[in-house]
Amino acid sequence: MSMEDADISGRSHDRPLVQIAPMLDITYYEFRQFMRLITKRAQLWTEMMADGSLIYGDSDKVGSMLHCDANEHPIVLQLGGNNLDSLSKAGNIALGYGYTEFNLNVGCPSTRVSGKGCFGAALMNDAPLVGRIVKHLRSELGTPVTVKHRLGVDHNDSYEFVRDFISTVADQGCTDFIVHARKAWLNGINPRKNRSIPPLDHERVYRLCQEFPNLNISINGGIKSLEEIKYALSRGVYGVMVGRMAYENPCGLVRVDTDIYGEATNPATCKTRRILLETYANFIDSQASRTSDMNVCMLVKPILGTFHGEVGTKIFRQALSDMNVYETLDYPRSGTKCGHYIRRAIAIMDEVNPEALDRPLH
Repeated sequence: MSMEDADISGRSHDRPLVQIAPMLDITYYEFRQFMRLITKRAQLWTEMMADGSLIYGDSDKVGSMLHCDANEHPIVLQLGGNNLDSLSKAGNIALGYGYTEFNLNVGCPSTRVSGKGCFGAALMNDAPLVGRIVKHLRSELGTPVTVKHRLGVDHNDSYEFVRDFISTVADQGCTDFIVHARKAWLNGINPRKNRSIPPLDHERVYRLCQEFPNLNISINGGIKSLEEIKYALSRGVYGVMVGRMAYENPCGLVRVDTDIYGEATNPATCKTRRILLETYANFIDSQASRTSDMNVCMLVKPILGTFHGEVGTKIFRQALSDMNVYETLDYPRSGTKCGHYIRRAIAIMDEVNPEALDRPLH
């Protein structure tokens, strides 16, 4: 997405009907490239990047974190922080890597972020500051800046609280909000439980859409199928963000381009699981210089859910988790060790469930 295709009011030229949620240790470069084998149209998101990590981090590490290819667009970089100047410095660094849209994290409930860092979900208690941050970033970066937040925090969980939060931030020019349809507990439960224990309330998000028809409000939380995506869109949300579905059942998204975006075809790279996995293995081979020092677990993590719901899924995951096999793997020097490790797992599934490997996915 070029700057000509984006309106800095926050409205993307390519409406983000489906968005792949920012997830720590998941939505890094290799995962995003795997997603692009499945959908060319869904909006991708980075992991959250704290402003200080981009400003003060080791230059090589920062470069690796921000690495982004043209095929990843539309893509959003999520920033974490609460200081206007630090956030704009971090954003300006990211502009040099081709990012054209940013999001402010106002939803992370971890104690490290919302406690010591005093950002993430803790910022919901200071809507005027959130508004000032968004206004400042839009002015300094010249790009869309959106806000991802919860329905509330701790005991501030009434409809009026989140309504007033959105209204206050919107008064500073923010037009795009992604609402995780749960409140956040800042004390007492960990981030993982914060994604399941606070009850979902999709109806409250739909009510917000009705109350703010001039804003772009997307929904996040607990949506795990194309049918559920379609239903949420029918209720008036601007877009639907999926998280766990993308890594637990990535093949559930293979029809996004045709069924949601109206494209004539879906990517040929996800016609079958075999094609999908072989294409990803070839991609890993092509990245040898980048991935040579990476933990193999990070390279295979994106594909672990490929056989979700199929016979043999546990065997497939185990085949990609056996480090003893990986360390002693004998492989041709024409590719990478990880690429052949993936091909070994494909060969195992050829014995266990070849039908699932070659059954058309779309």
